[in-house]
Amino acid sequence: MARLDASALDEATRGPKDQGFLAALGGPQFIVAQLFTIMATVLGVYLAGYVGFQRTLEYDRFTKAQQQTELLQAMGAELRHNTQRLRDFVGQMQRTQDGIAVYRDWPKLRLYVWRAAAQTPTVFEAPPQTLADMQAFYEDTGEMLANSEAHKMFRSLTSSNEFDRRQYAERMDAQLKLAEGTLLPSLEQAAAASAALAQKYADVGR
Repeated sequence: MARLDASALDEATRGPKDQGFLAALGGPQFIVAQLFTIMATVLGVYLAGYVGFQRTLEYDRFTKAQQQTELLQAMGAELRHNTQRLRDFVGQMQRTQDGIAVYRDWPKLRLYVWRAAAQTPTVFEAPPQTLADMQAFYEDTGEMLANSEAHKMFRSLTSSNEFDRRQYAERMDAQLKLAEGTLLPSLEQAAAASAALAQKYADVGR
């Protein structure tokens, strides 16, 4: 009888000790609540980081599209300025057929934007064919304008160089028609598309 009572007493006293650790932590419910709190905190940090990353990505895309738009617009403005100056000069060359020699200094291409564009990877966002045609236009036109024999030919008007003068003026006119009819519209179209893309990214970031 004494042995049974001792066993029962030992069983009664051991139960509370086994549950003492959980009770000290606040019980199972508290532990579960803490686990959910930790999970919610981790998820919140992840979502906040993800949203921040998305905003940074959208801003980078907006900045790139904006820079591309400005570069294309600047390239178009410079090309337009060059063609306008050369168009006026072609008129003077054509008047040599009426005996009016060209004594003034020949125009030089202004290529500040074109040369600066070569230093930035943004330029490669422009249509590849347009870039290739612009490079060919500037190289071919620059060589024509630097031709010393052509300078002499348009200062010394003779019947022997009349045909060459006409051919030269026609070649320059063809170069300008390429710039006016193909290159400028292509740059304007690319700049408009880039501006629309920049506006899209700007609207997303609001």
